[in-house]
Formats: sequence, structure tokens, C-alpha cells
Amino acid sequence: MSSSNIRERRLSAATRAVFLVPVVILLLAPSFVILPMSFSESRVLSWPPRGFTFDWYATLFASGQWGASAQHSVEVALVSTAIALLLGVPAGVTLGLKNWRFRDMTLALIVIPLVIPTIVLAIGMYKIYGWLGLHDMLGLAAAHAMIGVPLVVITTMSSARQINPVLLLAARSLGASRAKTFFLVTLPLARGGIISGAIFAFVSSWDEVVIANFLSSPTYRTVPVQMWAQITERVDPTVAAMASVLFAVSMAMMVALTALRWRQSQ
Repeated sequence: MSSSNIRERRLSAATRAVFLVPVVILLLAPSFVILPMSFSESRVLSWPPRGFTFDWYATLFASGQWGASAQHSVEVALVSTAIALLLGVPAGVTLGLKNWRFRDMTLALIVIPLVIPTIVLAIGMYKIYGWLGLHDMLGLAAAHAMIGVPLVVITTMSSARQINPVLLLAARSLGASRAKTFFLVTLPLARGGIISGAIFAFVSSWDEVVIANFLSSPTYRTVPVQMWAQITERVDPTVAAMASVLFAVSMAMMVALTALRWRQSQ
């Protein structure tokens, strides 16, 4: 490799760093500030943290209240993700494989829940779900699925657009029905987008607090609602410890997704 090519590559890398590093710092700095606060010896949230202790993590994992809220969050996230996949995958495949007259309008309608302010959705869901008798786990799962479906549709559609239609025609010409073609050919080829959508739907449900505040009862709280309640009652580093755990779980899922995409690209 010539010296000019080496200089061009170094300049390109430096340019990327100039544009990307500030963005990464801006997005991750608030989360990284929480981490040292969770190890503080102070009995209230404070910055800079004082001392170093694992006591708040011990309190967190020994608390039945926090354990119950974590269980509720996992239940709601799993059910809402399943609903989002059942509804979003067929829609994403339909939108991605073919161009048809009202496709863009349909996609715009599907992503509306991501555009409308969450508080507006929460108020509407509170009224409608209350009238239908949906609350706690069922109500939260249905509400979070409304946010998860657009995420699954977008990622699945992106993968479906990369499917060679000749492969689907070949399967049909060899005698496969539409259902077999969908399950044995289309879904495996779009699995990257489907898995990405599932992870995004799960994380969005796991972290959501505004809608959960409206639809949760005092006996059925998710982790974000429990965190909000504790912040309004007393502010101790247990909240920071729980926030750090949430951050670690979310980052682990994003790293797993990145690794999966990297393996598929090889």
C-alpha cells in the first residue's frame, strides 16, 4: 500500500472520529454518570460520588419490591414483543417485498405511534383500556406492542427489501405453497431484521415509563414505574443501581445485535 493511500485512510478515520465521537459522548455521557453514583457511600444521590460500596446493589437484589417489578417488566416485555412480532413481521414482509400503490401511506400510518407524543398515546390508552377492562400486564403488553409493531415493521421491511425475488419464485415453481415459501424461505432470509425488531421492541417495552405510569396499578409496577415512584418518595443510590442494571442489559442486547449483524455480513 502506497504512502498516499495510507494518508488518505488515516485522514478518513480522523474525519469519522471528529463527527462521531462527540455524538457518542453526548448520547452516552448521562448513562455513564449514573454508574459511579450507584457505588457512592452517600445515602442520597449526589455528584461527585463519595467513597465506594456495593451496599446499594445488595439492597437492590435483596428487595422483594424491586424483584417483583423486574419480573413484571420481563413479563410485559416478552408478551408485547411476541405481539409485535406476530403483527409486525407479516406487515414488514408485505411492505418490503413489493411496490404497490398505497405502500408509503400504509407505512406512514404504521409508524404514527413513534411520531405522536407518548403522553398523548398514554392518555388515549388510559381511557380506552379502562373502558375495555385492560390493565396491569394485559394493558401494558397491548400498549407496548403498539410501540413495538412499528419497530418490527421497519427492521423486517429493510431485510425483506434485500431478498432476491427469484428465490421466492424458485420455491413456488418447485411446488411450495405460499405458506411454505413464507415460513421456509422468506422468514429465514429476513431473520436479521426480525431479530433486530424483536430486540428493539423488547428494549422499548423494558424502558418505557410514561404509558406504564398511566396503566400500572400500585400492586403491579414495572421497573421504570418503580424507579419513578422511589425518586418521588426518597432519593437514594438504589435507583442509580437499578438504572445501571437497566443500562447494562440494554447495552448487552445492543452488542449482541451488532455481533449478529457482523456475523451475517461475513
